[in-house]
Amino acid sequence: MNSEDPDFTAALLGFNGEAVLYCQGISEPLAHDYALDYWRMIGDRLRGIEVSFVRAPFGLFEPNRNLIRATLERMSEKYFPLR
Repeated sequence: MNSEDPDFTAALLGFNGEAVLYCQGISEPLAHDYALDYWRMIGDRLRGIEVSFVRAPFGLFEPNRNLIRATLERMSEKYFPLR
């Protein structure tokens, strides 16, 4: 996607705004940090930057990881349905 495209920029701003609010609402420190890293990874991926999958920190349980990933991926699909 072209990062200079106004529609792309608007969608990215919408995604970032929603994702930041979601991440800020996570009170557990390991989960919060993982969510921020995962959100940044999605943003880089949307900009066309080659990314590595975010590694979960030791102590963050799978149900929490899965919920964070699913929520952030769903948000990105809401703003970027054709990626």
